[in-house]
Amino acid sequence: MTHAGPTVPVVVHDPRTTTGTAHALVFAPVTPTWDEGAFFAPVIETLTGAAGAGATAGPDPAPAAVGGRAAGVTSAASAVRRGSGTGPGARAGAGSGVRAGARAEAGARTGTGTGTRARAAAGARGGLRVTVVDTLALLDEDVRTLGDLVARWRALLPEFGPVDLLCGNALGGAVAQGLLPYVAPETGVLLVSGPARSDALLEQRLTEIADLAATGHTDAALALLHHRVLPEGTPAPRTVSAAVATSRPAPRPTGRPTAEAPNRPTSEPTPRNTPAQRLDGGLRLLCGIDLTPAVEAHPGPLLHLVGGRSQLVTRRHTAAAPHHRVHVVPDAGMRPHTDQPAEVSALIETFLREKGLT
Repeated sequence: MTHAGPTVPVVVHDPRTTTGTAHALVFAPVTPTWDEGAFFAPVIETLTGAAGAGATAGPDPAPAAVGGRAAGVTSAASAVRRGSGTGPGARAGAGSGVRAGARAEAGARTGTGTGTRARAAAGARGGLRVTVVDTLALLDEDVRTLGDLVARWRALLPEFGPVDLLCGNALGGAVAQGLLPYVAPETGVLLVSGPARSDALLEQRLTEIADLAATGHTDAALALLHHRVLPEGTPAPRTVSAAVATSRPAPRPTGRPTAEAPNRPTSEPTPRNTPAQRLDGGLRLLCGIDLTPAVEAHPGPLLHLVGGRSQLVTRRHTAAAPHHRVHVVPDAGMRPHTDQPAEVSALIETFLREKGLT
């Protein structure tokens, strides 16, 4: 049995140079609401060629506005129909919605795979076409693990056409790494603070934020999240300490529901799209993960950027094969592309040239 699922926000940034044909697919991090790709603005500028064309660092000069309100940017919100499962078969019927949106936006880029022909077409020089998706759009009560979410996106991946560069930040980076066994071997990978594995400290800090959101203390959760993405040593505003201290979330049960738990419909899972649900559900998906085998087995080029003063994802949470590169950006926190945009832009531009995407 199928049912109407939530829309999948998809924002497409055209390359700033006319010769670009390569395609980058970007998975967003956990945000309380869909920010239309604003989180990745400095990186998007570099990928599209805007940074190399004299664009000013900072907010995207052509913000990704749903409905195409901003000049030079196209977008699509495609209705998705899902089955009750999380594997490829559960996504049967999803193609028409996304195909009419993201794939139609891609214009001349056609096809349903990420094979060698797509790589050959990517040889032209110029900026990349960048498609940004809301990773949490597919989050509902049936998504209990990162693997569940990866399975949802795996089934939709062909609908975006050939992908030359798979990108992601935080949760989006974890999803991108989970998808590596299902993309062409030569696909490039660009990650920013996207954990391949977790540890006790990372899980404790993520769970602290998620618990606040789960118990109705959304403002305190947002305040703590905002502090945690800043570089280590940045003083926490008194409002953060006060909000967390007064919230005192109750202990939250862990693990899957037992057989005695009340039954809920499995054919119509409820979308989880409120700020509290996105924070709670999204951050918990990063607990207990280990994507090391998938990352180390990927034969294509990979660049992973992490902040040297990150309070969350650090070098120890990454995985890489010998031909991959993990770069630690000094004095940067969880979002090095915001803390050190010039350095990050230069690293990405070099990576793109070496890959032959620009």
